[in-house]
Amino acid sequence: MKTKLFTLPTRLMCLMVLMCIPLLCAPQGVQAEEPVKIGYTISLSGVYTALGVDLRDGLNLYMEEIGHKAGGRDIKVIVEDIGSNQVSRALDTGRKLVEKDKVDVLAGVVGTGSAYALAEFVAKHKLPFVISNAGADDLTQRKSNPYIVRPAFVNSGGSHPLGEWLYDKGYRKAVLMGADYAAGYEHVGGIARTFKEKGGKVVQEIWPPLGTTDYAPYLAKIDRNADVVMVFFAGADALRFVKQYADYGLKGKIPLAGKGYLVDDKILEKQGSAAEGVLTESHWCLLLDTPDNNKFKEAYTKKYGHPPTLYSEQGYLTAKLIADALNKTGGKVDGAEFVETMRSLDLKAPRGTVKFDKFGAPIQNSYIREVQKVEGAWQSVPIKTYPMVNQFWVWGPEEYMKMPAYSDMKGKWAE
Repeated sequence: MKTKLFTLPTRLMCLMVLMCIPLLCAPQGVQAEEPVKIGYTISLSGVYTALGVDLRDGLNLYMEEIGHKAGGRDIKVIVEDIGSNQVSRALDTGRKLVEKDKVDVLAGVVGTGSAYALAEFVAKHKLPFVISNAGADDLTQRKSNPYIVRPAFVNSGGSHPLGEWLYDKGYRKAVLMGADYAAGYEHVGGIARTFKEKGGKVVQEIWPPLGTTDYAPYLAKIDRNADVVMVFFAGADALRFVKQYADYGLKGKIPLAGKGYLVDDKILEKQGSAAEGVLTESHWCLLLDTPDNNKFKEAYTKKYGHPPTLYSEQGYLTAKLIADALNKTGGKVDGAEFVETMRSLDLKAPRGTVKFDKFGAPIQNSYIREVQKVEGAWQSVPIKTYPMVNQFWVWGPEEYMKMPAYSDMKGKWAE
């Protein structure tokens, strides 16, 4: 009797070989199915906690809207708390995300110190770095690198139109006030530079320490001949300063103008009538009446039970920026090339169209706002739009970066 050509074990062996062939021949297919990993480093503890929560919630909202998928690949977000500007913790977290979690993109960061440290880190690892909040000028100026893109703001960027607008409205003598650290110098310095370029005069500089609880000694110093006080305060400092400015009897006598953080949506209700008439600049406004902003506000409020903030919108745009770039590259993330793709995008955002310059800084609308009562609530009402403002304002990049940095101008503005 003849033996059958194929025994049962032989059939099984052939079947196993056939099953293995696709695995041996399709490494690219397997790679395409792996998720894009985003390491989202934000502040969920310390003084910046509220900002970090809103950044997280904004990003999560957009990811849910797109089903956590873009460019044909799933997206996995790994959220890490790096504290509030704890540089060593930020670096340790960055190493963990790169070496253990193998992230493709690093994003987030509230504090400037952490952002500078991580900027050096990503340059060494050739990793895309999407800065969701930290606004230090030199991250995309004198210390820029090809791995950074920032869908938020540059500290002095929105200050430039505000200084010009104040002069055009008839103000001529200004007092500068701000928290005594780099962000204060940059935010206020930008207002001062364009105000003076137009012909305005700075008569005084006053720099209270960050975290000041009693502003009375500093308010007492204000030159009463000034016709505007230009300031930068944020968070609890802003809450206290605006209320004490009114309590000290200065409200209604010398107009108060500054960056949007002065009357942030999180603190404006607590400031109440003390904030009435305060003039600020911001790249986003809750009352901005556009289809994209209204859709964003409705979705965010429905999901979280309260309106979004500036930080919510920045987190939302961080997610959109990465997703739109993935759609354009077909899901590929290749270091500096992916950053170039992000920088090439024209984003349709709640705040309006956002583009990027060659350094990765945003080019976007700048909104001048005034605090008014709207339907029984205090709101920052947009009253003027400067379209598509870039970080260098009217100057070219080389000309601008030859000027003294705003941190070096402290104490040199007054005449």
